[in-house]
Amino acid sequence: MKTKQLTILFFSLLFLLNSCKKVNEQTSIDFLQNEWIVQSVTNEGKRFNTPSDKTFREDAYILKFVGDSIFEMHTSVNYAGGSYLIVSESHIIISHYGEWTEIHNSLEHQRNFDEQLVSTFNGKMSYSSTKSKLILRNEQNQEIVFANISK
Repeated sequence: MKTKQLTILFFSLLFLLNSCKKVNEQTSIDFLQNEWIVQSVTNEGKRFNTPSDKTFREDAYILKFVGDSIFEMHTSVNYAGGSYLIVSESHIIISHYGEWTEIHNSLEHQRNFDEQLVSTFNGKMSYSSTKSKLILRNEQNQEIVFANISK
């Protein structure tokens, strides 16, 4: 009888320990609940940092997941967004990301950064996230690094 009770207790404890999460552990899609700001884009082996001047729109380069499959991430002067699909743990497909408006930015460095961002942020991407950082990398080894700005 004691062996049976000990076996039940052992499996119960094992189940409880496996079903508990660490406080700091983040599940694979928790990043969808946060807002992220672009820190850098790596394309063609070159790293492009987000423009440091504040002559662009206030909500530029902030990634917001606004629905089950829709996101917004405006560029320096244009509204922009697209759709996404989580296909497996650590893989996401970004579709139709582009600018919705067509305002010309006369500042070349911002325009160049926007072009790098739009060309990199499409297709099948792997993702990794922590509470403070989100990294999206496509199959051409191009990546976008984001910092968490959620309150």
